[in-house]
Amino acid sequence: YVAAALALALVLPGSAPAVPSWDVPEKVSQGHAFIASGKDNAPFSADVEWRGKKIPVKALPAKEVGIWEARVMLGVPLDEIKKQPVTFHVTDHEGKKNSSTQTVTPVKVKWIEQQLSVEPKFVTPPKDALAQIEKDRARSGAVLAAISPAPTWKLPFLRPVKGTVSNSFAGRRVFNGQPRSPHTGTDLRGPTGTPILAVADGVVVLAEAQYYSGNAVFIDHGQGVVSMYGHLSAFAVKKGDKVKRGQLIGKVGATGRVTGPHLHSSLFVQGVAVDIMPLFESKLEVVGGPT
Repeated sequence: YVAAALALALVLPGSAPAVPSWDVPEKVSQGHAFIASGKDNAPFSADVEWRGKKIPVKALPAKEVGIWEARVMLGVPLDEIKKQPVTFHVTDHEGKKNSSTQTVTPVKVKWIEQQLSVEPKFVTPPKDALAQIEKDRARSGAVLAAISPAPTWKLPFLRPVKGTVSNSFAGRRVFNGQPRSPHTGTDLRGPTGTPILAVADGVVVLAEAQYYSGNAVFIDHGQGVVSMYGHLSAFAVKKGDKVKRGQLIGKVGATGRVTGPHLHSSLFVQGVAVDIMPLFESKLEVVGGPT
């Protein structure tokens, strides 16, 4: 009866405004993105707090008549082990405020290990490359830390190249016998020159040569959702360009730390690296293992 009453309040235009009903998955696998969505029968805005970040969201008219819906994409780090609260601070159309909190439990994933052979300079960089590496980290970090308010992403994402997976997300990489950090993207096969397409609408915030990632493009899709494309042989966009889903942004190459030509496809959500592969499907799966 309570659920029926809430549903009735949400669908009857002109009824007294209800507190937004938020839909959040109870369990999400390590390294996965998920969607938190709120619905009400009147306009509202909210600040969503997740893992120390605050993401502003605004409700828009939903497909259902008289319903307003707000959506935000959030991410669980690949090594997260503790429950985390998602808090919603909502302001309705009359200026009234309320808050609610739900928790998300991370599901442990057994990540694979990857043995790779690369040029020695990409395992132990020469001293004259250290300044470039630090510059790359600072510039990339600034882009991934920014949270622009207006989302331009829509699911499902478009697969940037059609090639199969050569290295999956979060693999524990061992270069030339030396352990290094986990893989923060998915490597998709493709010969040099293969067109690379934008996964969603957005704005190019970086398009530059980096030491490890080679020629790389970062696209901001709003709410802290940023897609990254690495090892390009050529750029088709520049910083500041607005791009549409499916637009050519560059071509597959073998620049940076690689074992051969491929696309390194990454997704960061408020700075957290997540597996982009589940977002290419028509239904987002938030629980599962490595691709």
